[in-house]
Amino acid sequence: MEFPEAILFDLDGVLLDTEPLLAKAWNETAKEYNHSLSKDKLLELKGRRRIDCAKKLLKWINKENSIEELLVIQKAKVDQEIFKAKPFRGAIDLINFCIQTKLPIALVTSSSSESFKIKSSNNPWLNLFNIKIFGDDKFINAGKPSPDPYIRALKLLDVEPNKTWVIEDSYAGSVSGLKAGCNLMFFSKDIEILSKLINEFTQEKIEKINALSEIIYYLKFYQGF
Repeated sequence: MEFPEAILFDLDGVLLDTEPLLAKAWNETAKEYNHSLSKDKLLELKGRRRIDCAKKLLKWINKENSIEELLVIQKAKVDQEIFKAKPFRGAIDLINFCIQTKLPIALVTSSSSESFKIKSSNNPWLNLFNIKIFGDDKFINAGKPSPDPYIRALKLLDVEPNKTWVIEDSYAGSVSGLKAGCNLMFFSKDIEILSKLINEFTQEKIEKINALSEIIYYLKFYQGF
């Protein structure tokens, strides 16, 4: 990969360690309907918009329940957990490094604008992003794994997708970024998903990272620091 024109960041599971909290909230919601979510089903929800997750859960429950009712239950569950979310090590340093070196960045998240307000209240550094694409953005037709969210960010930044890095941890989010034509920095230990992505796309577009500090190393290396 070449030095990027811009970096697009996912939020949950990349900057904030929220995925275990969100998985717990969805599992607890399913239990309200006498349903249990397997590890595979929880992975299927990962990285998607809340409304899309709710639709999948209703399908799995296989009952004609109100999606509005389910969302109310899920919100109550997640509100009990989400305030505990902490940044991943290196997240704040990476954002500040990009800003200091004038490297364009954007936040591209499946979280709604309301959910972001809750998460950023305890993590005000998230407001360093001037460009934020939320799951309820009125300019996108579909959430991840659709490429729409990343295409929207590319348009606002006015950068080329093949010269842009996307940092993602989920299958849905990774597919979204790759379908938009971007290069993927896969921040996850899930080798199965990584192999699946490489088979579906191409090795040249994907780099696995184990820590966000590796991104700063790559950027310094490309800049000759």
